[in-house]
Amino acid sequence: MSGPSLLPLQAGEQYRFTFAVEACVGCHSCEVACAEQNGTPVEGAWRRVGELEGGTYPHTRRFSLSIACNHCVEPTCLSGCPTNAYEKLANGIVVHHEAECVGCQYCMWNCPYEVPVFSPVRKVVSKCDMCRPRIDAGQAPACVGACPTQAIGVEPVDVARWRADHHEADAPGLPPASITLSTTRVVLPAGLPEDMAAANERPPSPEHPHWPLVVLTLLTQLSLGMVTATWLLELGGGERGRLGGAAVAALAAGVIALGASLFHLGRPARALKAVRNLRTSWLSREVALFGLFSALCGAYSASWLLPGVPGTALGGAAVVAGAAGVWASARLYLVPARPVWDSPRTPAAFFATTGAVGPVATLLCIDRAALAAGPVRALVVVAMAATACQVVNGLLLRRSVRRSASRQYAGTGWLLAGPLRHLVLWRAVAAGVTLALLASALAVPFAGPAAGGRMAGALVVAAAGELVGRYLFYVSVVPYRVAGGFFGPR
Repeated sequence: MSGPSLLPLQAGEQYRFTFAVEACVGCHSCEVACAEQNGTPVEGAWRRVGELEGGTYPHTRRFSLSIACNHCVEPTCLSGCPTNAYEKLANGIVVHHEAECVGCQYCMWNCPYEVPVFSPVRKVVSKCDMCRPRIDAGQAPACVGACPTQAIGVEPVDVARWRADHHEADAPGLPPASITLSTTRVVLPAGLPEDMAAANERPPSPEHPHWPLVVLTLLTQLSLGMVTATWLLELGGGERGRLGGAAVAALAAGVIALGASLFHLGRPARALKAVRNLRTSWLSREVALFGLFSALCGAYSASWLLPGVPGTALGGAAVVAGAAGVWASARLYLVPARPVWDSPRTPAAFFATTGAVGPVATLLCIDRAALAAGPVRALVVVAMAATACQVVNGLLLRRSVRRSASRQYAGTGWLLAGPLRHLVLWRAVAAGVTLALLASALAVPFAGPAAGGRMAGALVVAAAGELVGRYLFYVSVVPYRVAGGFFGPR
């Protein structure tokens, strides 16, 4: 079947999908045609048919919603990809080059429509390319040709006009089109009920914890905290020969963090490709900055053994690179597709982790008896303040959850107050115990075993609390989703 022919593009135009909601009968022929054309498995479908429902009995209405890639004007999958695996062609189609993909799945976080899908077999993501071979031949995509009611179509769109007014891309069961300037034109029936929503609307389940990223973020923040504390103690007059252990420990934490991050990739052997898109990808910037930070930490650690090497300057450079890396790491999560992450609370939490565990870990790695009480006391106070900041951050999240009417914030609130409530309680208890132990350490001689024992206890409890907090960060986020079937996931 050749399918319908396409209208040629004029200057400033690109191709886009159209979908007439009332014409769709929910036969799923588009899904089947897409899978046959592109060889996609059921769990990796590029086009999906969801369901919408609304109204009050007996005046209820129910429709189907067929969505594939929207080939957005500003595709966040493209701008966020660290390897430049995505390309927006002159005709507007956003294509994914599998050979360049390392399987980091960051595009899946960036896309509010959940278009890219990860293949656990091939270890890469894939997505709809509007049946590019057919488009190049002047034919419509397979889904268009297979639709028995002509609910799906392809047409040219004037990009400049659409950028100015894209309200036709908004519909029940879809994220706001403004996030990526989706180009799919959705034709809605007249008189839709105001409560029209996805048929699979139900309480969310916890997301994947992403353990390699938990380890990466926590250990890089610990490493930065230790390097910063060591450098400040050196500036404060601490003897260099008695501070080297902390610098070496910071380096070890950073190296382990980078190693752990490889387990998050589908293709870890190609990890170096992740620095290709420094221009727009915060993931590329994170990788480059943490690589630089590790190198500077190594040089700073080596400087303790090499007289005459400007160790103080190296330490300062490491602090700057590490702080920039943590900032880039936090910016990774400021994506509109996941509103609870897209907040100043995220960078605040990351830097608070740095201050909560780094200084205490440093004090346990050095000879405190050789230091003046003032600098040691100052580091303990910094750790207490950072722990208090984490408590405030949690309270701000709770306030935002209560005040926001969005499904995403409501879902996070439900998770934190329901299935995850015991971990939330442990996180709060850990912060309180940490503050108590650090406060008690201030009341005894820092060089004595009592202070050391209390600070060691505080570090263990604080680290456990930060681990739980970071786990909650990943599993409690509720992303935007496209409407699914009543018996489908969430």
